[in-house]
Amino acid sequence: MSYHRLPLLRLVLAVVVTASGCGGADATGVPVASRAPCTAGVARCAARIEIAPGRFVPSFQSFSLAQGDSLVTEAVVVVHGTERNADEYFTTMAEAAALSGRLQSTVIIAPRFQTVDDAPAADEPYWTSNGWRVGDLSSSAGPLPRLSAFSAIDTILARLGNRTRFPRLSRIVVTGHSAGAQLVHRFAATSGIEPTITGIAVRYVAANPSTWLYLGPERARDGAFAIPAAAASCPDYDDWHYGLQNRNTFANAVATSLVKQNLVNRQMTVMVGTADTLTADLDVSCGANLQGARRFQRGRTMIEYMNARHPGHAHRLVEVPGVGHSSRGMYTSLDGRRALFP
Repeated sequence: MSYHRLPLLRLVLAVVVTASGCGGADATGVPVASRAPCTAGVARCAARIEIAPGRFVPSFQSFSLAQGDSLVTEAVVVVHGTERNADEYFTTMAEAAALSGRLQSTVIIAPRFQTVDDAPAADEPYWTSNGWRVGDLSSSAGPLPRLSAFSAIDTILARLGNRTRFPRLSRIVVTGHSAGAQLVHRFAATSGIEPTITGIAVRYVAANPSTWLYLGPERARDGAFAIPAAAASCPDYDDWHYGLQNRNTFANAVATSLVKQNLVNRQMTVMVGTADTLTADLDVSCGANLQGARRFQRGRTMIEYMNARHPGHAHRLVEVPGVGHSSRGMYTSLDGRRALFP
């Protein structure tokens, strides 16, 4: 998706940046760096994140994750789509924060999960084009140990939860669009980091993914949820990442009961554009098609499934009127901004 900056927003960002003052430290001793946040996916906003000793993931950051910031009160970790265009996602999220009046109080982190085609550095793990979004381990041809992109998100959340670095942080949102939303839904089900982050509310916003993670073998059938008639001809429809069977290394390390408990109880916004009804970059495998014909329908059906099979769940549906498969359209819409910055 191409990024086009609105003239009004350019003015908003310029005013925020020029009015933000100089660097230094506040009374807590935590650096406030420059109170001019980075707002564009360019080199000066780029920083690598150490996700294991000597192993790094590229990212864009509005304030330094390593140094911290004593004035930040909320964080957004935004995951790119299949094009791995973390720069555009970072810039879009800065737009959304500025339009919401929250740019100065929000640290935005946009990691980039590379493939071999991105020419990663020797100390940067990389994944297959599908592997990073479902939590698979990084390529054995890259640096060792092999790591999951989910572990990288865990590391980012742990750093944000460090009270020495971010003493005033009270909210974290983990969000992604399209392939990034596929990661977010599966990450929420399998990550163990959230309970270790005390005093900080963690929420998840999954926007327009191709597919969702189902917690049992039932799918929509004749107005209810049951074993699909096509199960025999689609034997892997309930395998990871569509369901809980034959999970990968990262997900299999978590007990099935805990995966279910996590996804039922964690604060998950299912955000779908009402015009996301086309097939561009859509997973049309039999396992995906058993979730519905298009992304918009699949999102609605996921909520219906949770209502039917897991009453009391913490998923909620947000429909964004008139928006199709556009990360910028979703995140900068009024409904998108309310989901991100309530």
